[in-house]
Amino acid sequence: MMQPLRLPETPAPLPSILIFSAPFHPLIGGMERFAEELASGLAELGYPVEVATSTPAAPGDATTFPFAVTRVSGKLQLARALLRHRRVLFVGLTFYDVMLASMLRRRIVLTHHGPYVVHGDTRSAWTGAFKRWLSRFYDGICVSHYLAGWLPGQPLVIHNGYRDELFADPAPAGARPAGSFIFVGRLVSEKGVDLLVRSFARLQARQPHARLTIVGEGPEREALTRLAAGLGCAQAVHFAGCQGAASVAALLGRHRCLVAPSLGYESFGIVALEGLAAGCEVIVSRRGGLPEAVGDFGWVVEPALEPLHAAMAAVLGGASHRDAAGTRQFLREHERQAVALRYAEAIARFTQHPSEPRERTPFSSERQGSSEAGR
Repeated sequence: MMQPLRLPETPAPLPSILIFSAPFHPLIGGMERFAEELASGLAELGYPVEVATSTPAAPGDATTFPFAVTRVSGKLQLARALLRHRRVLFVGLTFYDVMLASMLRRRIVLTHHGPYVVHGDTRSAWTGAFKRWLSRFYDGICVSHYLAGWLPGQPLVIHNGYRDELFADPAPAGARPAGSFIFVGRLVSEKGVDLLVRSFARLQARQPHARLTIVGEGPEREALTRLAAGLGCAQAVHFAGCQGAASVAALLGRHRCLVAPSLGYESFGIVALEGLAAGCEVIVSRRGGLPEAVGDFGWVVEPALEPLHAAMAAVLGGASHRDAAGTRQFLREHERQAVALRYAEAIARFTQHPSEPRERTPFSSERQGSSEAGR
């Protein structure tokens, strides 16, 4: 007697996800970049992804993405986007948008990228305190353990990732002149670039071959230019202006050391990860989530002249905190797809209704060596 033919089971399709990020391309910043990288990573894993944003497109901008982008100009358009998806991930807690999603009974996950306090702005204190209090009512993911300490409860921590495809072939050591230092970021007071210039001037006075490249723009540029001139090191300091991601990766590959001397308490520090990926020694200040961005493979110093100068001098002298095998594993855990998979698993867990069968994810992060955990 013939047995009935059993057809292989077709796995259920992956659920769609809406990512709402008020700031997005063509704006440039950490949250914009996070939204694009996460959406790309989830799309690579096979998830149907849509990004909704209140940022208008730039005139003539023909940039394409591997996911749908909806630019909304009001709450009605946002509501339509929200109703297309049961699962919504917010890049930051934007109050009225989160309230709208709650009214529409969407399954919400918040990602937190700062403590909702603007450096030096005391007016944001009450708003920040309210948003931190409100976050207790939603499932949340923080980009660092430092940031999780600001929020109530025990939010899940998933470190940011980096664009690993830009660093697939790090430059050889010979391409990094001894005494070559680089900074990448906005030229604003809390980034500590003036501290870096002062430390570099002191170093360059004894080591005339030392060079410093400053990548980025901001209101402090003119003051920094005058500072370098006044300290006698202007000829060794190059202001490279704003650069695209690929150009930044190439510049990092031509320098011995990346320095991130922030005075402010940054939530993480993707540029520090990129410095490690490019093969640089990385010096970061002991502020916020920056130490988490380098793990055990970077230099962590107080943001003051003496400790920063000592670390820079040690790097110029040939010292290193890098460990080839350890750094490679650390970076692997922060690759875009590895981070996207952790988010996919977290979203599935947070938004799963008790009466529904467990959602599948493309593959288990445990097989990827994931070690990310909540606090």
